[in-house]
Amino acid sequence: MPGWAGGDDASDAAVTSVRDDYSYAPVLDAGSSVAVITPLRRDDYSPKYQARYSAEETSDAVYENDKRHRRCMERKRRAKLIMLSFLLLGVAGFVARIYLFFAGIRGRLRGDITMLHSHDLGGNQTSSFWNAWRGKAKPAPGFGRAGAESNGFFDAISDEEWMRMKSETKSVIDLQDGVTMRTSFLLSEGGANINSLDWWTDNWKVNFSCPNKVCIGGKCICDPKRILSIADEETKGRKRGHDKQKPCLIYVSGGSDMDFSNQFLDYSLARMFEWHDGQVAGQDALPCEVHLFAPNLQDEPEQRDGLFVHKWGFRPSNKESMGVAADTTTSIAFNTLDETAAELQHPGGISLLALDCEMCEWDIFKDILSLDEPPQQVLMQMHGTPYMANELFLAMQEAGYVIFHRQQDSDGGGEVFDYSWIKLSPTFFNW
Repeated sequence: MPGWAGGDDASDAAVTSVRDDYSYAPVLDAGSSVAVITPLRRDDYSPKYQARYSAEETSDAVYENDKRHRRCMERKRRAKLIMLSFLLLGVAGFVARIYLFFAGIRGRLRGDITMLHSHDLGGNQTSSFWNAWRGKAKPAPGFGRAGAESNGFFDAISDEEWMRMKSETKSVIDLQDGVTMRTSFLLSEGGANINSLDWWTDNWKVNFSCPNKVCIGGKCICDPKRILSIADEETKGRKRGHDKQKPCLIYVSGGSDMDFSNQFLDYSLARMFEWHDGQVAGQDALPCEVHLFAPNLQDEPEQRDGLFVHKWGFRPSNKESMGVAADTTTSIAFNTLDETAAELQHPGGISLLALDCEMCEWDIFKDILSLDEPPQQVLMQMHGTPYMANELFLAMQEAGYVIFHRQQDSDGGGEVFDYSWIKLSPTFFNW
């Protein structure tokens, strides 16, 4: 039987003639010696369609080699990314160091570098000079918690020391909770009680240690230099002679108010000249305004920069008749704290309130706490032991105030105590 290659020329031509859509295979026609070409569909076997990979290419060895190669390339890619990340961090750190370096130089030229001296600023600073620059630089590691939990007031107490202070405060507050329940019976609804000295002996002692407490004019303040430095930073950049309200407001009423006002202004002026090398003078040198409220003032005080005298006193909002004589005429002028702030156009917060209003403190504390921005520090003289005594101290504590000073007045017969509070952030009380 003739083979595939044994056909004549016509057969060879027929075999080599193919169409795009078909493959051809020789089939021997019955009774004929000529091979007939029969088309096969692509669905049938065709040499034109073979496996994509050879058996060698799909072997396990080749697969393992390919997998190792891919893993190696992935490791290289990750290594490059890590190296690039470290490079970017290094560049960012270098740029930050340059910025902080020039920021520190600027701070030195403006006198801010004096904030670094612990004896000059009462120790409320860090060891890095750029942390003093305008009071806005990020605190050094281990120094951020105090600022965050004191509304920015304590900016340079280490986290370790701050946690120790918090622990001491917690211990005193926990102890006071038990004392309050045990001694509440000593308070009388009729006012002072024969056991009032026993109540004062056990209740509401100092529960916070202010690192730089200073007593001025008979009133004790927590770190007055820090009050001035914060206010001084906020006034920088303003034009000299501006008529804008100072960022620091001091309200004083009662007690040794005149002595305190003058001594605080003297203290402020000395600090400003010290920090600014005598480059400022007059009212421009004072970042704080002292407002003296004296309803019984007989003689006009000597005028001086930074002191504003008002001839009215404070009354609780629930004592509308306070200061009104029996014939319904006003004998002495009194305003509430809200009325005073509105009249003086003081929408901002009060930095420090020093109050001695002879028993009105047991009512006016509610007005103090209801202000839009309660004072940062409250100095009050407490008289007697009314039945709501615990209410005042508990309300102050719940509002975020801690006691950093308490002293018995020797002239008050044992029932007069001077107290000083400072307001902290609510997070301080997250033991």
